[in-house]
Amino acid sequence: MNSIKWMQSDYDLGLKFVTENEDLPKTTTLLNTGNDVTVILPTGLPLYGLSLYSLFILAPIPVFIMSVAYFLVAFLLSGHGTPATLAMVIGGCIFMLWGLGKALQLLLSVRDLFPIKFFTTFGKEGVSMHYSRWHFPLQPRIAIRWKEIDSTRVIKALFVPGLLVGKPRITLFEIQAKNGELLKIPFHAKNETGRTLIEEIDKQIQSRSGVHL
Repeated sequence: MNSIKWMQSDYDLGLKFVTENEDLPKTTTLLNTGNDVTVILPTGLPLYGLSLYSLFILAPIPVFIMSVAYFLVAFLLSGHGTPATLAMVIGGCIFMLWGLGKALQLLLSVRDLFPIKFFTTFGKEGVSMHYSRWHFPLQPRIAIRWKEIDSTRVIKALFVPGLLVGKPRITLFEIQAKNGELLKIPFHAKNETGRTLIEEIDKQIQSRSGVHL
């Protein structure tokens, strides 16, 4: 089976499982579909499917956030107001930004508007990533057979979509093929949770590829 076929097959199985199990905990990252395919979700990141309707619903919140931030910066640079006034304005703006951020996170959790369509899969033939050019402009979809894996590493990197939820720097688990291709698994997890997730991903790769990396 060529890479395109098994890559698409793994994605279809993963998407079917995710769609049928939308009530899974939001913190779950690795999902065993039961079909020899493991789905790795981009936990903590706003990587969802979009439609014109969902964009229309979402658009006002980033606009409000930018407006409040602009007002705060403009007020601070103006040099007007007493210390008490400054404290009230700063406090009010911070509270509004916090509230808008929470509203954005709540809105992004509505699966009818923002379905989960982007993830990584570990299948029988190999590992494949399924994202869009908005997420990874150069190579959003890559498939690497298990026997072709050369090395792995974990890095921190700037990730533009993460700005929507205040997470501009994320963790990337990178898998490099022998031909130089680079597959990236994005997620955002803190401290012990992140370390545990990295260990589990690494363990699955070694188990499936038969190579100690």
